[in-house]
Amino acid sequence: MEEKRRKKRMTLGFVVMASGYSRRFGRNKLLEPIAGKAMITYCFRNLSALLYEMSAVGSLSETIQESGNKEKKLSLTLAQPLVVTRYPKIQELTISYQFQSIMHNEEEQSDTVRIALSAPEAKNWQGCMFLTGDQPLLSKESLCRMVKEFANHPDNVIRLSYQEEGGNPVIFPRKYFDALKNLTGDHGGGFLLKNGVVPLSEIIKLPAEREFELWDVDSEESLAKVEQLMHLS
Repeated sequence: MEEKRRKKRMTLGFVVMASGYSRRFGRNKLLEPIAGKAMITYCFRNLSALLYEMSAVGSLSETIQESGNKEKKLSLTLAQPLVVTRYPKIQELTISYQFQSIMHNEEEQSDTVRIALSAPEAKNWQGCMFLTGDQPLLSKESLCRMVKEFANHPDNVIRLSYQEEGGNPVIFPRKYFDALKNLTGDHGGGFLLKNGVVPLSEIIKLPAEREFELWDVDSEESLAKVEQLMHLS
């Protein structure tokens, strides 16, 4: 009898960074209505659609064929998204999507990263996708492509980009979790990418199909621009 090939099993976590003060915007932009829905719900809807599309029946896992090797298969489990926030209204939305949430009162972006990766759930993750809640034009298709790229390159950082300009979301492999948890001040994972902690050779810039997927809303002007594009689509 031919011996069965062993599958390498990994779990990919998802963290939604939803703790910002929106100082430039002047109020909590993540709850700002866009086309009748709070801005952050577009992120939540994408994640829900991603989990549904890439899930096997009855679980949150999919066996993904590795490109260039028809023999070797890699089994990837998608973890339930974790939303880190200081806002009760965002926590309420999180519950309605059946995601997990962590409430906190820390000040800096680095605190949000550390809190997320220190959660008990993160102990089982071999990678983590960090998302912001202020990119309402980000597509589910781009998220799917990022997940598949990580499945094929689990030791690399996967970064959504446009014309080689890196943006968010970003997937970090587990080997960078300690460096992420040791960040200080108002810094997120981008600090590691800009300061050479992650070698350029380990960063895969995955092109988005449309530039506006990487747009974040940080002003009334950018909000109006996003709404206009939504009405045109």
